Formats: sequence, C-alpha cells, structure tokens
Amino acid sequence: MVPKVSVVIPSYNRASCIEKAIDSVFQQKVENLEVILIDDGSTDNTREIIQNKYGDKVRYFYQENQGISGARNTGIKNARGDYIAFLDSDDYWCPDKLEKQMSLAEEHPEYGLLASCCASIRTDGSFRESNRRGKSGWVLKDLFQANFIRTSSAVIRRDCFNRVGLFDEKLKESEEYDLWLRVAAVYPVGFINEALTVYVDNLNGSSIDSLVGRLYRLRTLEKDYLKKKIPTKFYNRRMAMNYNKVGRHYLLRGDRENGIAYIKKAQSLDPFCSKYNFYLIKGFFTRHKASLNYNI
Repeated sequence: MVPKVSVVIPSYNRASCIEKAIDSVFQQKVENLEVILIDDGSTDNTREIIQNKYGDKVRYFYQENQGISGARNTGIKNARGDYIAFLDSDDYWCPDKLEKQMSLAEEHPEYGLLASCCASIRTDGSFRESNRRGKSGWVLKDLFQANFIRTSSAVIRRDCFNRVGLFDEKLKESEEYDLWLRVAAVYPVGFINEALTVYVDNLNGSSIDSLVGRLYRLRTLEKDYLKKKIPTKFYNRRMAMNYNKVGRHYLLRGDRENGIAYIKKAQSLDPFCSKYNFYLIKGFFTRHKASLNYNI
C-alpha cells in the first residue's frame, strides 16, 4: 500500500533524543505512514537504536555527511507518500498534528504546503506554549516579510517538488525559508494557528555566525523570481532593512568597506529613510580594521 504521508527525519549524532521524535510520529492518529530516517554520517549509536527498537518500521538510510539540506533531499527522493512531512530529530509532534493537517488538506487540496504554530522548549528548560502565528492562502508577501513556518511543522504535497525543486544545498542557512518561499510563489499555503509541534532549542545543535546567517538570508531573498512576484515598493523596503542590518554587522566587526557598501544598497532602495543616512555617516567615521570575505 502506498503511504499517505512520508515523514522525513534527518539526524546527525542525535541518539540522545531521536527516540522521542520517532515515537511522536507513531503516536499520530493518522494511519498509513512511513518513517524515513536519514542518518547524515552519525558517529554515535543512532543506527543501533533504530535497528534494535524499530526494525523495519523505520526506513533507515545512512550517508556520508552532506548537511541538513542534503539529508532532507535524500529523504524526499526516497519518499513514497502523497505528502512529505518534515521532523527534525530533536523536535517532536503532538498526537493530533498530522490528523488536523490532513483534514485541512482534504478540505483544500489546492494547498501545496501545510504548517502550524509550534510550542517551544527553551535552553533553560522553560516552555513557551505557542509562537509564530501564520496565515493561510496566497501568503508569499507575508512570508517574504517574515518567516512564520518552522520546519518540523511543515508538510508538502510530493508533486510540488516537481515544480519548485528540492532544498537548495548551496545554502547553509535559510534553506528551509528558501523552499517555503518557492512553494508559496506558486501554491496557496494552509496554516493552523495551533501549536501542533514542539520545537526544542538545542545548544549542541549546529550554529552559524549571525552575520553569515544574515548573508544566507539575503541570498535567499535576492533571487530573481521574488523581485518579479513581490510588489516593488514592498520588496525594496524589506530588502533595504536587510542590507542595513548586514552593513551594521560589518561595521561592528571593523569592516568599514563592506559595511558602507551594504548600507548604500539600503539607502538606494529606500532613500527617504533617515536612519540609513545616519548609519552611512557613522560608517564613514568607523575605523577600518579588516576586510571580511565569506564567499556566500
């Protein structure tokens, strides 16, 4: 029988928490699921846990480390379900998560992407009941303004990937945001404003320098299709804000040249915003220490 939903779980050295993630999938009220675990080069006992506890209930794939996008893409390529759900190995689902999303999918078969609010557990152990409320429908403009979709809440119709492509493996950050935007550019989105996923802040997870992260986000937002899809005035203001933030990060690190260049980009897109003029003047008085080249 062809599964209704394929659940793709990428994992790298997460043996300590992988069982909670997988168990939350098997607690779902939806039948006809397949669970795909992509072991992205783990050196811990992830393989033993999967084989000893779950056996053939989990489709296990091991690969040399390719990063999160490469692992998710391997899962997508091996998925057999009509829908593909994503779950990070340190997060977990509420028992009615897929039931509510599949019910929404039946009501709105036109939706290419389904998502929901998430609760979160902070690094200090405190619990936040819900965050990142979202919208349903044609939400590209809203999603361009701010990413309100967490990866572990997302479910995508498998046929959508034929049109929009897979995760961009060149992006080391914002790769999920990039995919949501591409889907939202050609499909309406269904969002449930209820916390159906628990997102766990993880101090031991992968971390990326804040400036590098902002540069990857810029590369996501600079893609040509967005310039065509988003109203020009709205696009320019949003991009100006991003260029200004990147420029200020460069200035704080003593890279006067790149700092001024990015703030000038912000000023050119939104010339009547006085704060960009202020930061530009400030930049000219910043002492240059070193040129930073991240090749992003």
